[in-house]
Amino acid sequence: MLSVYTSLSHTQIESFLSAYHLAPLKSYSGISAGIENTNYLLNTRQGDFVLTVYEHFNVDELSPYLGLLVQLSEHENFYPFPLPDSQQEYIQRLAGKPAVLFRCLPGKSVLQSTQNQCQSVASALARFHLSSPSLEFRKKNPRNIEWMQQAARQISPHLSLQDSILLEDELNYQLKHTEQHIAQGIIHADLFKDNVLFVGDQLTGLLDFYAACCDYYLLDVAILLNDWCVDEQGVFERPLQDVFMQAYKQLRKVTEQEEQCLPLLLRRACLRFWLSRLKHKLYPRVGEITQEKDPELFKKLLLQHRQFYAVK
Repeated sequence: MLSVYTSLSHTQIESFLSAYHLAPLKSYSGISAGIENTNYLLNTRQGDFVLTVYEHFNVDELSPYLGLLVQLSEHENFYPFPLPDSQQEYIQRLAGKPAVLFRCLPGKSVLQSTQNQCQSVASALARFHLSSPSLEFRKKNPRNIEWMQQAARQISPHLSLQDSILLEDELNYQLKHTEQHIAQGIIHADLFKDNVLFVGDQLTGLLDFYAACCDYYLLDVAILLNDWCVDEQGVFERPLQDVFMQAYKQLRKVTEQEEQCLPLLLRRACLRFWLSRLKHKLYPRVGEITQEKDPELFKKLLLQHRQFYAVK
């Protein structure tokens, strides 16, 4: 998820690039998709790069995420690799904030995925989960049930009566099923279509690991399914879920207990993003170029899952 909150001049960016011996800067433009960090696409004589200015992380908070990307990049070429400057430092300061340079990965994100693309991202996610035990990264999920409770208290007074009842009922259901004895490890936690790049059906980029944390692998799967298996009208496509799960299970075994938890986690993922998008809509941050995400999509998706699996 990308956005522009910090405006930078040509001179500021060229000065930043000098530490990488990449000047002169030919052109640059803000990247407007998403809602988290400031991102610019930079064009230099040595190629295209992405400059990320971090709006919410300090250096100590950012370092583990960059360390994760460095580890992942040792095994696959579709992860964004942070470039060290001439002093072998990954992080500089720009406009008083941490800033990192990445080589621009080829490809584009898709609005609607093909079956082949769905299979490709399923395989990539399975390989990511399988690599988790060998990676050094330990961070609890900040968007857990406790966060949902707090967000619900903040947001509920602004909702219609019908939405407030839905929110309370779903939250109570999730609170009854907080602990599940299923596999956990490092998850991406935000692998929407706009965070994956393709050239044709070939996957060329997995982006935006700044929500990465440790939680159930099947929660990661649920988050992905709730975006990749939804058509243009917002209808969840169960056959496409089957395509994804078949490709995922070819690489990583999914236990019977995990299968049984998937409906719960599909609903939990809907609740999490319904709440976060409502919060962003009600309390927006000021940005020069921003993209607002529609919370209604996840409310409607939550209702579909509740109806399909029958509220218990």
